[in-house]
Amino acid sequence: MSHVINKDNPKRWFLAYKSFVSGADSFVLFGYVGPININQMASGQPHISTFLAEDELEIYLDNIAGPDYYKDSVESSSDKFQGPSEKYDPIEPTDLTEDTP
Repeated sequence: MSHVINKDNPKRWFLAYKSFVSGADSFVLFGYVGPININQMASGQPHISTFLAEDELEIYLDNIAGPDYYKDSVESSSDKFQGPSEKYDPIEPTDLTEDTP
């Protein structure tokens, strides 16, 4: 079974999830499909929710998984997040191998 977010769907933000698991563990993939009339997405996941704006997706995920879940996922480059985000940037890891004076 395939669920599709067509090129002309204005809801470009999405959450693919498992219904038999609770909380953040139910999240399979979430993020941005891409520009309207250019990108589309097809998934074998049985459950996909779509959102008009990144803020809507963030609020929805944070209500399930806890405060700042979405922001932390984006900034930590979680493999569950498909970007880019319009709000947050991934935080580059610090190189701890450099010698400090």
